[in-house]
Amino acid sequence: MTPDEIRDLVRQAADLGAHNVVFTGGEPTLLGKELPVLLRFIRDEAGIASTRLVTNGLWATSYAVARRLLAGWQEAGLVELNISCGEYHQEFVPLERVVHAWRAARDLDYATVLLAGEFTADGQGRTTPDVIRRAIGEPLPPPELASPFARRVRGLSCGAAMNYGRGLKELSPALLRHQSEEQIPSRCTDLLSAITCHPHGRVTACCGIMVRDDSLLTIGDWRQERLRPLLEAAHDDLILNWIRYLGLKDMKAWLRRKDPSLAQRTEYISICDLCADLIYDPRSRAILLEHGEERRGDILAARLALQATVDEPERFTYAVAMSEKGTP
Repeated sequence: MTPDEIRDLVRQAADLGAHNVVFTGGEPTLLGKELPVLLRFIRDEAGIASTRLVTNGLWATSYAVARRLLAGWQEAGLVELNISCGEYHQEFVPLERVVHAWRAARDLDYATVLLAGEFTADGQGRTTPDVIRRAIGEPLPPPELASPFARRVRGLSCGAAMNYGRGLKELSPALLRHQSEEQIPSRCTDLLSAITCHPHGRVTACCGIMVRDDSLLTIGDWRQERLRPLLEAAHDDLILNWIRYLGLKDMKAWLRRKDPSLAQRTEYISICDLCADLIYDPRSRAILLEHGEERRGDILAARLALQATVDEPERFTYAVAMSEKGTP
């Protein structure tokens, strides 16, 4: 994307009520001198208070260099730092650079300093959580243990490396961390909340992990249409609402009733793996598109019920309409 394209997308996102802009990639620090310029634009002109950088840390060649760069980005408005590490990254990025970035961001008191790890089955990978912890030299609790009222988050997320993209060729099944279906969440609350704009134009209704061009999670092309109509249409999309409000396990069970011959797995790496197992299977996709309307009533009921509870408080408010004179 060009800087002007990024500014335009940020303006659109601000108009839609976005409260956080995430720079990811690829490697977003390749924006170079444009990165702090864009961070200031987001904070000072677009009025979005929070920004996050998801980086591999290759730029942190020393503690001094890391601190200098992070201090400049922080002054420009960067609030959160996520450092990608683990099986997919340390082949290319020396671990000491991750350590430099972590310590400098911690010392600068960034609101979030998170090591975002992707690991293989215990003891199988080249870079394990214990390797990361020993290198950092201090406790790294998982972020999900942080209090919802915490103003600072420091930790290590131990995500599972998946055999999609580059992992499809590099990771054998024996290296994957599978869980039983019962351990996998069913509803994806990131869907329709974490919207991703990709450089070639695609917009996806989630964080974009392993999303292909033909995905049911793709909601349009930002090079051809504005974000507002894309998102308005997405919020009425049956498949997206099904995943968010009824859940993938409900979808899987319904598909099996429609076609008992479907080959469905019983173990998955993560909720993203479960999602991919359903929406990329040609037969499942055909059934969803042909017969999915049968579930519209149940999906709508689940959506209304969840929006009326503390499950999604920001989506439901008990507001009193006031006249100009201030009387109810």
